[in-house]
Amino acid sequence: MAETQTQAPASAPPSSTLTPNPDPAAPLSAAEVFDSVGPAYEDAFAGLATQAAALQWLLTQLPAGGGGSVLDVGCGTGRPAASVLADAGHDVLGIDVSPAMIAAARERVPNARFELADVRTYLAQDTPDKDGLLDAVTIFFSLIADVTQADIRAVLAGLARRLKPGGTLVFSTVPLPVENAAIRWMGRPLLASSLAPDEALAAVAAAGLDVVNHTLTTFTPHAAEVGLCGPDEVWEETHLFVYAKKPLA
Repeated sequence: MAETQTQAPASAPPSSTLTPNPDPAAPLSAAEVFDSVGPAYEDAFAGLATQAAALQWLLTQLPAGGGGSVLDVGCGTGRPAASVLADAGHDVLGIDVSPAMIAAARERVPNARFELADVRTYLAQDTPDKDGLLDAVTIFFSLIADVTQADIRAVLAGLARRLKPGGTLVFSTVPLPVENAAIRWMGRPLLASSLAPDEALAAVAAAGLDVVNHTLTTFTPHAAEVGLCGPDEVWEETHLFVYAKKPLA
């Protein structure tokens, strides 16, 4: 299904619905979910125009000619984000909790670096001298599964500290006011947390970043077509994309 884009106000109600998990006692971890989805995730989200637009905008914010330092949180297969940025000459590190995704990323995007890591652990192990080193951070739908709302806010704040003054953050999510909701996604049970659109924008601002732009769009993953689940287990999702900058001073 084609992506539908609207310039909606931040408080607009999302059209997505979360499908309750009939067996809430057996959620999978984020690593288990994405190991089971594997590289087919890339095909399920092919044609996501808002992500492509976000990456093209990000390229205009990075040093001309390459050489920028970028962290891709929840890198998945490395495509499209790490691939687009590395091909433009930037130094990209992708992290993900899924061994299957990291293996795919290392194979598909050899000109970027990839590490198996949870962003919460990654930030906790960092030392203060690493603050202010990154030109950009990308977070494409990777703060939903297996996190809490407090985690989302804390990770945004921690990543903002890692940005250089004038650095850029691109953050996307499925914006719903849920906390540890037992759901099914592409036929897989998991616990999901997220923030409503206005709360997500407020969390980015509270992290010390200036929101430059945001969009609300809808997209239906091609999960059934690529064999990840049945057609009755795929629903239209609302996507929030947030473009933000760290103040120069």
